[in-house]
Amino acid sequence: MAGGLLFVSQALLDTWATQGRISLDGQSIRLLSGQGEGRRYALEPAARFIRVAEGGADLHQLVARVKTLAQVREMGGEALSDSVLLGEVAYEIEPGFLAEGSVVEAARGSNARDLEERRQEAQALARFLLDNLS
Repeated sequence: MAGGLLFVSQALLDTWATQGRISLDGQSIRLLSGQGEGRRYALEPAARFIRVAEGGADLHQLVARVKTLAQVREMGGEALSDSVLLGEVAYEIEPGFLAEGSVVEAARGSNARDLEERRQEAQALARFLLDNLS
């Protein structure tokens, strides 16, 4: 997954789905309302690192960062519900996803028109997030 990514918590996605604002299919979300209605965004499982459990030292400098679960595994970590164990360090995390405007038409190439469409996709997602976070 490349390009501009936004972290969206699992709790927030659940709330939006319950309210009928999005539909989830496991690997993507589709906006059901607002200016971005109908747009689909790819999701990748991720974790936002909140703090080191029990006030320990942040040996891996992950607090306040977001990593995909694939990155966590590559680092030798294990994600469990609302925590990640990396070596001897346990982190409290917020589970969620990185969302990116789907580039289903990637085979078309990266001409100016494609870049403008991607920019509009990113703006629509940002607009949806801003409208629905309050």
